[in-house]
Amino acid sequence: MNSVEEYQPEFSVTAEGKDISKALRQCLQELTLTDNGGATGKADELQITLISETLPLPSNGARLQLGLGFNGNLVDKGWFVVSGVSSSGPPRKVVIYATAAPMNAQKHSGNVQSHKTRSWDNLTLGDIVKTVATDNGLIPKVADKLAAIAVPHLDQVSESDANLLTRLARSHNAVSKASGGYWLFLEQGAALTASGKTLADVTIVPPEVSNWTYSEGQRGSTTGKPSSGGKEKKGKIGVNYYDEDTGQTKVAQTEHDGPDLENPYTQSHKAQADQQAKAKKTQAKRNERRMNITAPCRPQHLPLTAEARVTTQGFGQREDRSWLIESMVYSLTSGGLSVAFNLATDIKPKATSGKKKKEKKDKTGPEYFGKQKN
Repeated sequence: MNSVEEYQPEFSVTAEGKDISKALRQCLQELTLTDNGGATGKADELQITLISETLPLPSNGARLQLGLGFNGNLVDKGWFVVSGVSSSGPPRKVVIYATAAPMNAQKHSGNVQSHKTRSWDNLTLGDIVKTVATDNGLIPKVADKLAAIAVPHLDQVSESDANLLTRLARSHNAVSKASGGYWLFLEQGAALTASGKTLADVTIVPPEVSNWTYSEGQRGSTTGKPSSGGKEKKGKIGVNYYDEDTGQTKVAQTEHDGPDLENPYTQSHKAQADQQAKAKKTQAKRNERRMNITAPCRPQHLPLTAEARVTTQGFGQREDRSWLIESMVYSLTSGGLSVAFNLATDIKPKATSGKKKKEKKDKTGPEYFGKQKN
């Protein structure tokens, strides 16, 4: 079997249960699936561009289910809700926009972008996620470690459900994401599904990619760890909280490798302030290094999702490491199926073993950034 046959891309799309793949295939210009990690605060997005003089525009709220793969072996990429359409010409071009969360209250029980005002008292994170997910016609999936966390008080003031859970996720080192009919609320960096299974991971090498970029410590970065062997300057992350015993506003602090940072919001309890400071430290660590990779898509890439791990090998001493996928984009055109990875620092890299142990002196883990050989 030659490479053209081996990697013949295919797709399937069903609309409200009806297979429309053949109709779309005849006029497809481009199909793009953007898988956003929970840390981005964005829902997954599907965009289908078609060239057709007769194809009718789908109605907002219609449900689409997508499959991607090669040679008839398709991977289910979940279902999406049409949130907008546009057309232009000549020739007539139709663009269909869909998201992984219900955005149209006419066909679904909720709209995750609608602003709401309400208060939550003496509940757990699991209770809140369950209520929000149910309100929006989604099934809640919450990591066990997060579900039991107590939330003494929480205000939702003119705020959407999507933003509320994103805010909670950032405060608890979690990721919040609506995908495939579920509202996922999982541990950040754990690379696990809600059921506790490990997400797929692959190793990427230079011959497989079209282009790549790597960056660390750029202007505007939230961290300030030096790349030379000089002494590292520790900064503090401060979060204000209200002390009920004294009636005063106090500050919870934690050290990190970067400039001093302050949270603009005052928390109602010290425990919440401590958690907020810890979460901001994790986010700063996640942003230490970045890498972007574009490559022809291959079968091993299809099971990957945002928040899964990939390992780069052969790019360079500083570039080779474990990464978390912050977001990824599948793009299908007449030229084939490609994939683009937006990678962030792996904050919980897997323990190395075997051959990797010999490279321990290079410190390819988090502390490697500040140390170099003489």
